[in-house]
Amino acid sequence: MEVIRKNLRKWLAGALSTLILAAACQTGMVARALAQTGPQAKPQTESQTETPAETPAETQAETQAETQARDAAAPAQPPEGQGPTRLLSPVDVSPPDLPEGTNLNQDYVYSLFQRGWYLTTLAAATPLAEAGDTAAQTLIGVLFETGLGIPQDKEKAAQWYELAAARNDPHAAFRLAQLHLLGTGVSQDKKRAADLFEIAAGDGNPAAKYNLALIYQEGEGRPRNEETARELLKEAAELNDADAQYVLGLSYLEGLGGLNDPGQGAFWLGRAARRGNTSAQVYYGILRFQGKGVDPDEQEAAAWFERAANGGNPVAMNRLARVYAYGRGREQDPVAAAAWHYAARALGVSDLKLDGFVASLDADVLAEAKKRAEQYTATVFAPSEDPSRPSP
Repeated sequence: MEVIRKNLRKWLAGALSTLILAAACQTGMVARALAQTGPQAKPQTESQTETPAETPAETQAETQAETQARDAAAPAQPPEGQGPTRLLSPVDVSPPDLPEGTNLNQDYVYSLFQRGWYLTTLAAATPLAEAGDTAAQTLIGVLFETGLGIPQDKEKAAQWYELAAARNDPHAAFRLAQLHLLGTGVSQDKKRAADLFEIAAGDGNPAAKYNLALIYQEGEGRPRNEETARELLKEAAELNDADAQYVLGLSYLEGLGGLNDPGQGAFWLGRAARRGNTSAQVYYGILRFQGKGVDPDEQEAAAWFERAANGGNPVAMNRLARVYAYGRGREQDPVAAAAWHYAARALGVSDLKLDGFVASLDADVLAEAKKRAEQYTATVFAPSEDPSRPSP
């Protein structure tokens, strides 16, 4: 009889857990329906099941089982005070309104621009620009130059930049200088470009200092002056302009302007390389490989070649192919060597020595190398004609 009672208690506990689980599931569905249709009266349930007296241990075990069943069946609820998360499309959101009691100002206009409301930016910036606000004039010029939200028109952009630059706005001066330097939207005029770059450089713009240095180096728009060019390059390089760091490093390595300091050259090329200049990465990798101006380190050199190669530089691809072909700085890998050689050659960098190395490889290695080269230069190589591969 005692065994029957124990079995009966176990059966009743299992049945009770099943009933609770079903009720919890139903409650979850009702809760979801309530969330969609609005507040309704809560459903009431009655339990007429009676269970025999149980020991405290059995009661605790059943309570834990019931709690776990409810937790598993209950739908996930958002944090208190928050509704369900809803993703919004930009077309569902209106531009922010100007705070009540606030006059139209630059901060509001730039907030529109930064959020991508370009037409609203143009509408808000126009009255400020017409009132002589140089920042608003420059911003309208940017919209026309880049074609953000409106048809691209670099001639109109130049006109707006001209208004702001006439009042010595450094940002407008820099952008207008670039247009005059290239003859885009305006006539090409390197002297005018140099004048405008000087306005921007006086405000500490490193890119303006770099461009002005090149003008002094070339002797067009300004009298040729290597000393002035070098001073401007140093100023721009110290302001972390990567292009200026690269050119300054070359000037030390190649003895331009009477300079010849491999250590300084390697220093500046290293800084440019770390800032993402791929040409500097290749050159600095060569310096590391040869130990010129810096301690030799073939593994680090290979890492710089690889970084520049992944950035699309064909010279770096050629150097990396040699690294893998001859096992200098990386373990020898004929497939990688041939793949990078194919990629570099497709981009115009030939290497007769590597041609000979690749010719010595067997057909399976070459087939694998060609597949890998497709990944390296997906925009150069046509996909392999493999019907088993799905089309992209």
